[in-house]
Amino acid sequence: MATHDPLTGVLNARAYYATCDQLIELAKRQGTPYTVLFVDLDHFKSINDTYGHAAGDLVLQAVASALQQGIRASDALGRIGGEEFSIFLPHTDLDSASRLAETLRQTIQNLMPAIGAEQHIRITASIGVARNQHNAQTMLAIQQQADQAMYLAKSQGRNRVSCFTEDHAGLQTAH
Repeated sequence: MATHDPLTGVLNARAYYATCDQLIELAKRQGTPYTVLFVDLDHFKSINDTYGHAAGDLVLQAVASALQQGIRASDALGRIGGEEFSIFLPHTDLDSASRLAETLRQTIQNLMPAIGAEQHIRITASIGVARNQHNAQTMLAIQQQADQAMYLAKSQGRNRVSCFTEDHAGLQTAH
């Protein structure tokens, strides 16, 4: 259990990043592409404030389960913050990753987990996508690019997917 988030069952941040470092080393040796998705739930604080932390936990569990079911066994999924998840996709180019991100975004939007007998919570997510730009790129660097792309998605109205491009390289985002 030291490697998994106790609430969601996915990798915790430390185990996730260690796994990603190993996958990057393998990709370097094989010369294969990889991408990272940064998934942030939109307005999650308002879910906790409106429905309570038990409802927020239910939402996180539902999202983690949906993400896990939506990816390949060879992909890595980690909960890296309160309502933030990251997915490492080995052997995946930017186009394939952005299509997957859109599918995952729609899946999250359609979840509508039930709290109580007749109440359902609408969830949306903003997802940033970044691919390895060169062979020596670190996980920290690609994660920062996926994070920038996610903030771009939030700034464009949330509940969308945005891909990091070289045009974003100088982009400053406010956290």
